[in-house]
Amino acid sequence: MNPDQLARIEDNRAKARERLAARASEKAREAARQAAEQAAAASAGVSVAGGQKPTLNSVRDASAATGTKRPYDDIRPAKKFTNYIEYDLAKIRDTKGGYMAEENAPEGMSLEEWQKKNKPVFEQPRALNPEDNPTCFECGTFDLDYELFKTFGCRVCKACRNEKPEKYSLLTKTECREDYLLTDPELRDVELLPHMERPNPHKMTYNNMMLYLRYQVEEFAMKKWGGEEGLDKEYERRMILKKEKKDKKFAEKLKQMRKRTRTETWNKKMNETEHRHVWGAQLQSADSDVVVRMCEECGMETEELLF
Repeated sequence: MNPDQLARIEDNRAKARERLAARASEKAREAARQAAEQAAAASAGVSVAGGQKPTLNSVRDASAATGTKRPYDDIRPAKKFTNYIEYDLAKIRDTKGGYMAEENAPEGMSLEEWQKKNKPVFEQPRALNPEDNPTCFECGTFDLDYELFKTFGCRVCKACRNEKPEKYSLLTKTECREDYLLTDPELRDVELLPHMERPNPHKMTYNNMMLYLRYQVEEFAMKKWGGEEGLDKEYERRMILKKEKKDKKFAEKLKQMRKRTRTETWNKKMNETEHRHVWGAQLQSADSDVVVRMCEECGMETEELLF
């Protein structure tokens, strides 16, 4: 073999020895890491079999015991996603009937309140006696809209609800205030006017909408204002007061504007340069010694007596 081939052989041998040394050091680091994890798990009271890789629970418990942070521990969901329920896959257990997660209430809320808030709406079972079952106001069927029945106590089926929106449609809080002249304390009182909350469709960060049943709002408004005539009179009275208030505000603004205009005009006159008279020819009468002079610019006249 020539010298170039011998040099290549020696170079390849050196590279192979470097790779073997790197593999040996990597195995040593992996063994040291596993020993450290096993020691941390043992100090936290978690048993890990020798030679086995620690589980996720053991690593979590060891991290909590030693006070070290794991990756992504500081990541939190955005504010608009806080209403969603997040499941920790490590806490899900097999109940032989499905995978169930351990129920943990969010901060600032008890477990009973959280369960009550997230309790699903199930239709009420029917009684064996048909006379004991609630029926629809309109058609008398047993298939009620259970959501309206539970929230508003309204016995109506979905078909009748869709056929008569002028009676069973939902109104927002703003519509109740503007169209029926109801106040916020009345709308917040659940005993007077029950309502349901829904996410705001305009923006997720806005407050939830408060929806009211139309015929209940109309009945309460008619009782409060004494019928449609009373409601119309109150509406006209408020419109008159609103117009008077608007006119008064406009008059006040106009008064302030005139005052500012007069002040600016006076200041402008004060800041102008001093006027100097340009006198014309002297006019003297034949029978007196009085001389009259007049300014050519402003028209001012003076009389002077000659001695």
